[in-house]
Amino acid sequence: MSLEHTSLEAGGPRIKFECVRVGCEEDDVGEQRRDLEAGLQALVASGAAPVGPDGKLLGNCACLIQPGKLLISRSGRSPTDAINYSRDFPVCVAFDKDRWQVEFRAESDASRPSSDTPLHWFSLVEAPRAFGWPRGATFVLHGHTFATSEEAALLGVPISEEETLFSTKEDVQALSDLLRLHPYPQHKVFIRKGHGFLILSETMQEAIDTLNGLLERKALKGARGAEGAGGGGS
Repeated sequence: MSLEHTSLEAGGPRIKFECVRVGCEEDDVGEQRRDLEAGLQALVASGAAPVGPDGKLLGNCACLIQPGKLLISRSGRSPTDAINYSRDFPVCVAFDKDRWQVEFRAESDASRPSSDTPLHWFSLVEAPRAFGWPRGATFVLHGHTFATSEEAALLGVPISEEETLFSTKEDVQALSDLLRLHPYPQHKVFIRKGHGFLILSETMQEAIDTLNGLLERKALKGARGAEGAGGGGS
């Protein structure tokens, strides 16, 4: 059981940073909202966004709509919630690492951005500049299907060594170490130990295709392993 699972079971909060709403979003982001909707649907349909101990989905996504501006799925969606464009996709316009505070635009204070906002802000806004990537990603798709060293080895993708609580400075530092050692776009899939996977991509469809490929690879290798363990001979 992960640290975060234990925390949620004990009634701990998902969001561990301050959220400050600074108005409503005025940009035309209809196309990007549809992209994020497709990402959320893919996570749920594939089982990559399981239900947490608090009854809410464990999975989210984000996209860079302008430099320093993220459209992101809201925190606390339940499995039965229908997509509501004006409610479900707040826009993050600033993240203060020292104050551990996000400024966001949404129709109400209740539409708070994902608890993984610090990870997505770092991945899409800060990492390209910090690590000198030739180009940054536009989308990030995050789910909880893969979270162990065994799964990382099976899939051949990098994994962080530390397990941390979600939504914390330690969580971002562990991801930062991972992205520094395994830069995008040479690497597009990353696993946070005990947390889940992040897929960085240029389009949401690319991220969905990558997720489906990982699931197929895991299933195929699992089937081969089962055959080998079963022995042979007649």
